[in-house]
Amino acid sequence: MHFVSFWSCYNKRSFTPLALRGTVEISVIVCAKNAESTLEACLKSIEENEPSEIILIDGNSSDGTVQTASKHTHRIYSDEGKGLAYARQLGAQKAKSEYIAYVDSDVVLPPNCLQKMLEELQKKGYAGIHAQVVSLSNENYWEWAEDQHVRMMFNRVGERKWIGNIAAIFGKQAVMENPFDPFFIGAGEDKNLSLNLRKKGLKLGISSAYIYHQHRTSARGFIKQRIWYGKGGSRFLWKYKRIAQLVHPSLIVPFGIFVCLRKRSPRMLPYYIVWSVSSNIGMTLGLAQLIFQKLKVNRQH
Repeated sequence: MHFVSFWSCYNKRSFTPLALRGTVEISVIVCAKNAESTLEACLKSIEENEPSEIILIDGNSSDGTVQTASKHTHRIYSDEGKGLAYARQLGAQKAKSEYIAYVDSDVVLPPNCLQKMLEELQKKGYAGIHAQVVSLSNENYWEWAEDQHVRMMFNRVGERKWIGNIAAIFGKQAVMENPFDPFFIGAGEDKNLSLNLRKKGLKLGISSAYIYHQHRTSARGFIKQRIWYGKGGSRFLWKYKRIAQLVHPSLIVPFGIFVCLRKRSPRMLPYYIVWSVSSNIGMTLGLAQLIFQKLKVNRQH
């Protein structure tokens, strides 16, 4: 089912302007780049959750992302091409509420999702809480495989060491005191934030609430995504000198074999093989880029 068409089936009620809403004291931050195809459904679902405000941080989009966003919020800012971590921190700086939510542009929130997550965060004393993730549709192999993996490895309610930012709520103060590192221009910014928060003794968790996520719908899209994550992993390795990070992509295949044996089905194995190869490529490319940049700086000095 197509992302936008899903929304039309999901909820056909009309929406009042954001200025007339705001019963949930959360500033929702959407960091988007060339997200025109999914952004409308995302923002409508956010409006249905009635946050105090919506902030759009645009990553120098070349499509209609900004025009689409302008129908739902006037609080639109540019990250000036400085990357995802910078965009997330800029959103936090612009937020007016005590709590901030990061919602990716390919996400649809069910009604009352933000309220439920906020109540659980406050009750459990978490600094950050992430929703469970459910696939928006399972019309092809890659969507199905990603959904199976996420359900198995991520969708478990309770305290966790790491949470992402697909759909997460944080106390604004926690993010301002432990800011996103702009060194992470792409993936890895969420893992770095989780690490910094836990170093301060703060807790993170997974909510009983869930969101719908548009997983990659083709092998090409999945490969591109995993290369992107691999590059993020290279920056985490570079910053913290965690050499063990180098072997993580290669361990994905043995894990995939274990999953297939456990489920008595080989169907998931291609997913893990492509993931492993793509992540290794991303890790290699990312490290090569960082080494080249360092050599260039050394020559200049």
